[in-house]
Amino acid sequence: MEQLGDELSRLGWGKYESACYHALVKFGEMKASQVAARIDAQPAKVYQPLNSLHEQGYVKIRGENPKKYVAQNPRHVIEKERERFESESDEILESLEEAWEVQIERGPDADDSAWVLSGQDGMNTELRNLIEDAEDSIVGFDTRLAWATRDVIEALEEALEDDIDVSIVGTPHSSDTLERLEASGATTSVADNHNRSSYYVVDENRVLLNIGTQDATLSFEDSDVARIMMDDFQTYAYEEVEAQT
Repeated sequence: MEQLGDELSRLGWGKYESACYHALVKFGEMKASQVAARIDAQPAKVYQPLNSLHEQGYVKIRGENPKKYVAQNPRHVIEKERERFESESDEILESLEEAWEVQIERGPDADDSAWVLSGQDGMNTELRNLIEDAEDSIVGFDTRLAWATRDVIEALEEALEDDIDVSIVGTPHSSDTLERLEASGATTSVADNHNRSSYYVVDENRVLLNIGTQDATLSFEDSDVARIMMDDFQTYAYEEVEAQT
């Protein structure tokens, strides 16, 4: 029962609205004074929340003097509140995305061309974004491919459907993922060296570099560094193919 109050708080309900509705659900029909006693509040504190709940259709009123209040089915209330919350979230998201797109179009300052990302989740999120923005090619040497999220793998498959060249080197632990990508048209190979840094190069310009651990990843644009990594990838991939033949 306590979870109901927590759920309502997460949906933005005020302290007394949540407490009043919770009490009515738990104890049934009550007068305002009884509700106040149940939630340990002064009677004056519950009239406005109860009227607000009634106006929203979450509480029914019976009688006039005194009025008695009864809660509507919690399932109806939670579903309606979630719909409202999701609608408001969509509106907020739309506004935020518009603001984000404006600042992206302005372009980064020279000192802001490199970004540091934290953890595997940060790397996966940025990697998915880079894959979705790719226009020509994606090259990856990924010792952490086995921990890639479904969104990343699906983004790579969608890139392949859009005729983007995808070449990935992974480790034996990621063999299932490599086979799945190869079946979708990617060029793949397996490396036994788990200690090398993971990296991706997108469109021979954008670089995502993880320095040997999952703790920190760099994301930046640099065609010279990208070229060095492309050369490293081609050399290592060639050596792996030679070793397997």
